[in-house]
Amino acid sequence: MDVFIKGPSKRDVAGMKAAFGEVQGGDVLSVLYKTERFGNFLITGAAHATVLDDVMVGGLNAAAAKKKAKDAEGGEIMQRQPDKDVRAFPAVFEGDFAPEDIEVSELSHGDLVVASFSQEPYGDFVVTGVVTEAEKDRGYLMVGPWILQTADGPASRLLSVQRVAANGTHVAPVPTRRGLVEVDGL
Repeated sequence: MDVFIKGPSKRDVAGMKAAFGEVQGGDVLSVLYKTERFGNFLITGAAHATVLDDVMVGGLNAAAAKKKAKDAEGGEIMQRQPDKDVRAFPAVFEGDFAPEDIEVSELSHGDLVVASFSQEPYGDFVVTGVVTEAEKDRGYLMVGPWILQTADGPASRLLSVQRVAANGTHVAPVPTRRGLVEVDGL
């Protein structure tokens, strides 16, 4: 699982455009993202179409609205441009792994986890990735952009969490602790 989370060495943009072109609202998707702030993480859940026809999964933009394109034979096809943070789609893990049940309060920065969430309008979805801590608040834990725990306890949208591997026992990239987000011009 940890090697899978590292993702491919090169994005297959043409393949992702075609695959996203087939997606309809409600289809179950697995999308691998790569960001500097949260590292690499996989979100699996139902596709949610926005009013602009963008595709989201687990509250994250996965691909832009459909556009007409030409296939290799000159025929017309529909494609969607993948979001810049999408590393792989479809992201299909074919191995086995045995995550252990764990209390969210027992997790720490760098642990590889599988966490399930529920949030309207996105429904239930699963995020697999490396836990990140806030730089000045080690109790503020996230996986991808989703909160696992704050000082008040487990996040209200968190349904369950399991640890795949402790920090230092996997090869998935571990991002630095999250600092404050700085916005140019403010």
